[in-house]
Amino acid sequence: MYIRFKLFIKILFYHKPVIWPILETIQGLIYALKYFYYYKVLKGEKGMSIKEVNIEFSSQCNLRCQFCSLDHLKPKHLITPEIMEKFLAGFINDKRYKSIKRINLYNGGEVLLHPKRLEMLAVLKKYKDLAKQQGKHFPEIHMLTNLVLLREKLAEQIIKMDVVDLLGISFDGGNPEAFEEMRVNAKWDIFYDNAKAFDRIRKEKGSKVKMTAISCIPGDKSRSLDWMHPQFQEVYRLLDWYELRRLHNWAGDIEEFKVPEKKHKIGCALLMEQMVLLPNGDVTICCNDLNSKSVIGNVLKTDFMDIYNCEQRVRYLRLHLEGKKDQIPLCKNCETF
Repeated sequence: MYIRFKLFIKILFYHKPVIWPILETIQGLIYALKYFYYYKVLKGEKGMSIKEVNIEFSSQCNLRCQFCSLDHLKPKHLITPEIMEKFLAGFINDKRYKSIKRINLYNGGEVLLHPKRLEMLAVLKKYKDLAKQQGKHFPEIHMLTNLVLLREKLAEQIIKMDVVDLLGISFDGGNPEAFEEMRVNAKWDIFYDNAKAFDRIRKEKGSKVKMTAISCIPGDKSRSLDWMHPQFQEVYRLLDWYELRRLHNWAGDIEEFKVPEKKHKIGCALLMEQMVLLPNGDVTICCNDLNSKSVIGNVLKTDFMDIYNCEQRVRYLRLHLEGKKDQIPLCKNCETF
């Protein structure tokens, strides 16, 4: 019902910009209430405001998408079982982790570039099964991939493990030519074949894993399937749901996508409800930070809950509440706040 209401609001008001300051004011009030509840009343003692945590398996990517801010020259890291377990043990040992509803297996790098990706998924499976055996909460596992490396054999292995609840696939452009132009190094035929194969295998195996996509649509095209290439339309019909969206500026890192600052908005849902675990154990504040500009701790040195409650992160939350995001380097030019 909540999802249907959001969709109704989006359809009703999207082309009437005058309504957005009102809606964003309401969002600001909700942000303020969450700030005082989680950081003044609970103070991290009984629960967290975090709803999702991104886990990045690999910090590198095999594509060079034109609209991505990932620095491909930065040091390359691969996550280890030790780092995974440092975080995942909290779902068994700490009741406060029950606020985390989703683990996203992505950030800036391509998850399937990890040479031991199945071993890392096995660590997740271990804790997922352990939580189930003990009657404890464990979040949904969402994997996002550009699909280039997800050939049939690997698809079968991942589906057989029964650890991933949702596979998100990244594709943009609306036609093969635009896809390959936007997603440099990707080949449409490979993507198309891999998408169909995964869908076929999940159905043959009776798997409950869902398939979704968030696609970027060029500014001169409508956010609909009507104008798209038949093969694009075919892939969308395989999915359980999808979202068509415009490009954004990755916290101001992409110059051509910068937009005027929104003066009326208070708060940021990403900052309030998300944290990111990087392959070397570092933790950063949100998924827009592809290049580790706002690292607030490391799970090999500090407990995850202490990182959540750290002075730096709480100060960022307070600055957003006060309408002073321009004092946070990462957030200053971000349009998604």
